Amino acid sequence: MDWENIRYFQALVESGNVAAAARELRVERTTVTRRLQALENETGLNLFDRRGRSLALTAAGRDFADATRPMMEAAREAVRGAVEARPGMHGRVKISAPPALAKARLIGPLLSLGSTYPDLEIQMIGEIGFASLYRGEADIAVRLSRPQRGDLAISKLGSIAFRLYGHRDYIAQTSEEDRRYIGQGDVPDALPQQVALNRLAGGRFAFYTDNIDFQLTAVLEKGGIAALPDFLAANQNALIVVGSEKPLLVRDIWSVTHNSQRRQERIRTTVELLKSALR
Repeated sequence: MDWENIRYFQALVESGNVAAAARELRVERTTVTRRLQALENETGLNLFDRRGRSLALTAAGRDFADATRPMMEAAREAVRGAVEARPGMHGRVKISAPPALAKARLIGPLLSLGSTYPDLEIQMIGEIGFASLYRGEADIAVRLSRPQRGDLAISKLGSIAFRLYGHRDYIAQTSEEDRRYIGQGDVPDALPQQVALNRLAGGRFAFYTDNIDFQLTAVLEKGGIAALPDFLAANQNALIVVGSEKPLLVRDIWSVTHNSQRRQERIRTTVELLKSALR
């Protein structure tokens, strides 16, 4: 069976009409029609119900479309893989990073990288958890914890300082003994900055949330004091550092990629850009 006939058939199914399929395939309409007729001759199936100029899949056509769709998806995946394997700044780079950090420090530089290399596609995955490099969920993972095992290429990108921040009005109007805190809470999987905060707060929490943007909002609403990264508080004129200027905690930032990808030019270039953005 001619694979090209199946490709034309699937394009027609997805686009809905001959004209749209011809535009997608960059051929004449008669070529699409001829390919469809050839496929029907090969299979012995009536794939479309022809009524005037409209085409509707028959029951046999729907079954054949379902059966051949995985072939098309596999072919597209193979093409994507071939593009990504080519040397140079081509293909897609999937980057997993904590959302607040990505928003504040990474998205702008990555957009500039994409402008410099138009054939490069950048996909940002904002998540706290560790995306699987082995399952292809990410090519580069930006993390605040260094992985301890795995066939991984690991590079330090920079560091983040966490300090206690409060709204200047809240600090001015609230006595030190009455001040309360905002944080993740005393939970078994608390983040390191929250563990440090728990020791200081002594249970005097006003609000719990594991979302750092929500913590920032609660501080801006004069709800209490939170352990926030400097990059998140940098442009918030209403916030002041509470207590010592010395950081409550400093956490290193790591880039992690699978060893099999570390020499690819688009991966190496993107990691270097991340280092520059987080230096």
